[in-house]
Amino acid sequence: MKILFAFVFFSMVQIAFAQNYDALIGRAAEALNQRNYCKAFDIFKTALVDSTKVTPYDYYAAAISATNCNDDKQALLWLSKAQIKGLGLAKEDIPYIEKDSSLFKLHDYTEWLLFISKMKKSFSDQESKKLKKADEWLNTIYVNAIQPKGNRKFNKPNSGFALYFTKVDSLHVPYLVYVPKTYNRLAPTKTIVFLHGGVVSLDDFMHKDPEFANEPIFSIGEKFNAIVVYPFGKKDFGWVGQEKAFKNIYTVLDQVEQVYNVDLKNVYLGGMSNGGTAAFWFASQNINRFKGFFAISALPKLKIEEIRFKNLAQGKPFYSINAKDDDVYPYNKVLEIYNTTKSVAKDWHFQTIETGGHGFIYEPEKGIQILDKFFGELLSR
Repeated sequence: MKILFAFVFFSMVQIAFAQNYDALIGRAAEALNQRNYCKAFDIFKTALVDSTKVTPYDYYAAAISATNCNDDKQALLWLSKAQIKGLGLAKEDIPYIEKDSSLFKLHDYTEWLLFISKMKKSFSDQESKKLKKADEWLNTIYVNAIQPKGNRKFNKPNSGFALYFTKVDSLHVPYLVYVPKTYNRLAPTKTIVFLHGGVVSLDDFMHKDPEFANEPIFSIGEKFNAIVVYPFGKKDFGWVGQEKAFKNIYTVLDQVEQVYNVDLKNVYLGGMSNGGTAAFWFASQNINRFKGFFAISALPKLKIEEIRFKNLAQGKPFYSINAKDDDVYPYNKVLEIYNTTKSVAKDWHFQTIETGGHGFIYEPEKGIQILDKFFGELLSR
């Protein structure tokens, strides 16, 4: 019983300290902004004693307070800990740190030169790993691409990712196909077309970036034995004001249906953010290409034309989900559009979560749990 009580007490102390940590860091930051370095230093000494919440940038700020309160030894120690925690791995970190006048007093120390040297080596090692990973990614997605066989017969693919292209005017537009491990080329397979968000600031298609393999939609494809088609977009060919990009999705589907055994009666389309907004355009057309639609963190307002909400009543389920604390597309604005149009958009199922922000699907565990439930309902309709 004593052991149990001690464990419970220790857990409560840890939780209280974690909550107190944020308040202490806030007070230290306020003191730094007021150039009250010694006050900030005293707060940092309390805050950084024992907490897993310390970030490299907390250590960095603490070092500034220390050296400007005449404790260079402690400043260099905190900088060393910051480097171990990952300071310098962001591209802009090292040039900024080298020019930061708040730390000029430390430049004559051997420990400073060692600190800068370690950061540069860690950054170089990281970039080398990124290049290697990118090369492996490109090799895999090119090798996994297969040729059509014709006559509704299909070659056997590798599971995982394959890269293909369509041609729109002079532009070669890439898209990924994700094949789940349970895919059977002899059996028609449900297919999900996913239009990713965040393309409005991209200068190129970004298909060479292996990080796209971590998109949550691919775990959905694996769980529900669904092929996932993932078209890439960019700011001048994406899901906002470029109608050619919208119409290219049909060309993409035509190609996919020649190469993989797509269940033509079970094709779903949707997306995240502006990709989800584009889904409203597809759903409001008089086209029977899709069984259902979905939109995640999307604003139902198109730039290429008005959404014909009355066409969201063709027996094609449309599921959308938004977080109340979304700071990109205000929840109340989305809810207002839904309430105004739901009498005619009878196939629109509007779902809400309390917290998670605009990118809630990227929250570890919680995001996948929400998506599992969301797609479980849509794909069962």
